[in-house]
Amino acid sequence: MPAAHQKPIELVLQHRISPERLAPYIRETPTLHEAIRLYRWNIDLSGAVYEALHVFEVVLRNAMDEQLCRWNASQTNPDTGRLHSSDWLIEPSALLLRVAGRDIPDARRRALKSTTRRPHGQREPLHEDILAAMSLGTWRFILPGRHDAGKQRLWDEAVHKAFPHLRRAPRELERAVEGVYQLRNRVAHLEPIINSNVRAQLTNMRTVIGAIDPQLLSWFTSTERISSTLTLRPSPAPKAP
Repeated sequence: MPAAHQKPIELVLQHRISPERLAPYIRETPTLHEAIRLYRWNIDLSGAVYEALHVFEVVLRNAMDEQLCRWNASQTNPDTGRLHSSDWLIEPSALLLRVAGRDIPDARRRALKSTTRRPHGQREPLHEDILAAMSLGTWRFILPGRHDAGKQRLWDEAVHKAFPHLRRAPRELERAVEGVYQLRNRVAHLEPIINSNVRAQLTNMRTVIGAIDPQLLSWFTSTERISSTLTLRPSPAPKAP
């Protein structure tokens, strides 16, 4: 198409992205041009959040998994009278089956699809395959936020050991993970986070990681891009007098 007949790029983007998806950005800015800039910044911020989640979610699940493995191996199977194995994702004790039971088969199915696509043919998922397929929501749900005697027992006997540097109540830890979980869902579904309190969720990430390992927190703080990206939010152009 000759350049003379091309539409302004803002109109092309509005059509291809859709007016409905751009609406939250247009409400924040005086012009379509500024809304597109804000939309682009939202993409950058979402990317920075997702990078941080790569550390947050993996560290959280590994810390909790380590303690759940140890605890599961100390539990007696009432049917056999023998101790369970340490593999709580393959042979969960009754309490873990109740608390996380619905999530385990779902994760196993996802892991099976992944292992099926391997070049050497299908194999049964291993512990690490299922662990990698577990969702962040599982770890949030295991924490003893609302009153649940079983979750409290897991916390008292095992899960609290995953957070040796925690200086807050367990309920506050659960709220921190919940906040990050909600932000993660918005990012995963490509939703606007321009009015989400991303800085508060960065604080929550730091709280959880610091409760696990302060040295790791120092590394995380030096590498995350959320802080710097937040400072780059485009300011609306001043309205003409």
